[in-house]
Amino acid sequence: MVGITELAKPVAKKTGLSQKKAREVINAFLEEIIAQVDRGERVRIAGLGIFERRVQKARKVRNPRTGKMMTVKEKKKFTFKPSAKIKYL
Repeated sequence: MVGITELAKPVAKKTGLSQKKAREVINAFLEEIIAQVDRGERVRIAGLGIFERRVQKARKVRNPRTGKMMTVKEKKKFTFKPSAKIKYL
């Protein structure tokens, strides 16, 4: 798995920034995506995909241990839909 530190190395090399500065830029970018989506905005990055918040409706489910029917509350989910360019990599 690749983390922000590993991503920062090639970004720093390509941009001429230090690795520390590249990490700061990557973190700020990710924080801004999360903040925009949290405000209800869709964030579309061409060639990458769309980040958005979706609502999963309340539904009835069966508890597998007891067999009893339960209601799961509505919840908001952070989703990512990849662009066609990367969907089938």
